[in-house]
Amino acid sequence: MSNRSATSSRFGSLARRAAVGTVAVGVLSLGAVGLSGTAGAAPTVPKVGAHFNCANADKVLTRIQAGEARIAAGLPKLTAAEAKAKADGNTKRADRLQKEITRFEGSTFKARLTAATQKIEAACPGSSPSAPTTAS
Repeated sequence: MSNRSATSSRFGSLARRAAVGTVAVGVLSLGAVGLSGTAGAAPTVPKVGAHFNCANADKVLTRIQAGEARIAAGLPKLTAAEAKAKADGNTKRADRLQKEITRFEGSTFKARLTAATQKIEAACPGSSPSAPTTAS
């Protein structure tokens, strides 16, 4: 039997799903282009992968937006869990939660999701879920 409460399991699941979603978006946006380039060259903006199917654009964009909504809904819960952990004297847990909160609120994380959305919308002009991403 695990010592983890149902609440911490839910937060772990949220973080895991967000991480998996981010990786999936990265794979879809990079595709066959990959991370090629030389160390001294200026960074190039990768195009949507050569094997990206625009028939899946709506599904991917919806998944990105749902992931952003889950993150936005989960941040207050993570903050409350961090405060509770600090109050209980569990500094390791509080530090881990703070690290996750910082990562989810970070501009790099949001920019990656926004960039993936923009690349898909540019490559597939008929994609319907074109509502702007929320930056809370």
